[in-house]
Amino acid sequence: MHADSSPNRPKRYSLFCGIDIAKDNHVACVMDRDGTQLVRSQSFANNAEGYRQILERLGQIGGPRRILVGMEATGHYWFSLHDFLVDHRYEVAVLNPIQTHQQAKKGIRKTQTDKIDARHIATLIKNGEHKPALIPTEFGRTCRQLTRLHHHMVRQETRIKQLLWAFIHPTWPEYEGLFAHAFCGTGRTLLRTAPTPSDVRAMSPETLEPLIRKASHGRCAGRKAQEIRQAAENTVGTHRALEAARIGIRCLLDQLDVLEPVRESLEKQIETLTERLPRYLFTLPGAGPVSVVSLFGETDPITAFAAPSKLVAFAGLDVVVSQSGPLPKDPPRRHISKTGSPALRYTLWKMARLACCQEGDLQDYYRRRRAAGLGHLATVTAAAIKLCHIAWRIMIDQRDYQPQRPTTQP
Repeated sequence: MHADSSPNRPKRYSLFCGIDIAKDNHVACVMDRDGTQLVRSQSFANNAEGYRQILERLGQIGGPRRILVGMEATGHYWFSLHDFLVDHRYEVAVLNPIQTHQQAKKGIRKTQTDKIDARHIATLIKNGEHKPALIPTEFGRTCRQLTRLHHHMVRQETRIKQLLWAFIHPTWPEYEGLFAHAFCGTGRTLLRTAPTPSDVRAMSPETLEPLIRKASHGRCAGRKAQEIRQAAENTVGTHRALEAARIGIRCLLDQLDVLEPVRESLEKQIETLTERLPRYLFTLPGAGPVSVVSLFGETDPITAFAAPSKLVAFAGLDVVVSQSGPLPKDPPRRHISKTGSPALRYTLWKMARLACCQEGDLQDYYRRRRAAGLGHLATVTAAAIKLCHIAWRIMIDQRDYQPQRPTTQP
C-alpha cells in the first residue's frame, strides 16, 4: 500500500517537519507528501534567536495550517521548543526515540546523524506511522517531575548504602547483625565514632557504654555495648586499608545525613499534591501519597490509553516470550519487555509488592500464584500487571476500587 493511502495519515497537512532535538542545536527537515525535501536539514540554536529563525522559515513555506511538526522526546531538551511551537499554533507530534530508531533501521546504510534523524522523523509523520508520546497536563507534569526526582533520591540513598557496605563488610562483617536497621541513629553514631573493629577495641567500656546509651535515647545500654565489643574482638574482618575504611564510611554517612532530610522535605511537598487528586485513586491496593501522585503523573491523561493492555505496554510490563528452535517440552521462558516508562513500572511494582503484604484480593492472588509454584519476584510482577489493569479501569470509570472478596482456595 502506498504511503498516501495510510489510514493513520494526517490528511489535512501537506508539509511535514521533522526536528532532531539536541542540547545546543536542533536540526529541522521539511518534506512534502511526495517526500521532496523543501528544507534540507536546517540547524538552529536552542535559544530565542534560533527559535525565531525556525519560526520564520516555517512561516515562509506554509505556516501552521499546512505543516505538521514532529520531534523526539529526547531527555528534557524538547520541552521549551514544543511549548514555543504550540504557542504559535503549530500541531506538534512528540515521538518516542524508539520509533525513530526503528525507522532508521529501514535504511540500507546504518548511518545516523542529526540531519538523517530529522529526515526519519519527517518521514514517520508523513507516512502516518508515528504514535505520539504521552504529553501530560500542567498538573500532570508537576506530579511526574517531582515523583521522578523522589525516585532518583531513593535510588541515590540506596546506592550510598551499598557503598557503605562495600567499606564495612571487608573490615567488620559482624556489624550487620548488631542492629535491626544497620544505619539507624545508634548504628550511625557508632560508625562515626568507631568505624572499624580496632577503633571499638581501643575504646574503654566507660566511653562505649554512655555513647550507645545516649545515641539510643536510653533504649540500649550495657548489654548492647558488650555485644558490640564482642563483635569487634571476634571479627574475621581484614586489617588492611583501615584508614580508607574510616574516611569512606564517615564521608558516606555525611552524604546520607544531607540527602535524607531533603528527600523527606520533598515527600511532604508531594503529599500536598494529593489534595488535588481524585479520591478514588487512594482506594487502589498498595496506594500511598507518593505512589498515587506518581501513578497520576505517569498516566495523565489516562484517556490516551484505549485499553488496559496499552497501559501495561506503556509501563513495559507486557510479557514477551524468548524462544528459538523447535517448540520445547517445557513452556518457553517469559519475561516483561521493560520497553516503556521505568518510572511507571517502578511505581506499579512498588504498589503491588505492598499490596501483596496486605489483606485483600491481590494478596489472595499472590498466595495462589505462589502455591502454583511461581517465584516471589515473578508473582509480584504478575500482581503489578493485574494492578495496572485495575488502575486503568477505575481511572477511566472515575470510581472507587471495589475489591473482590478474598478466597482461601489455592
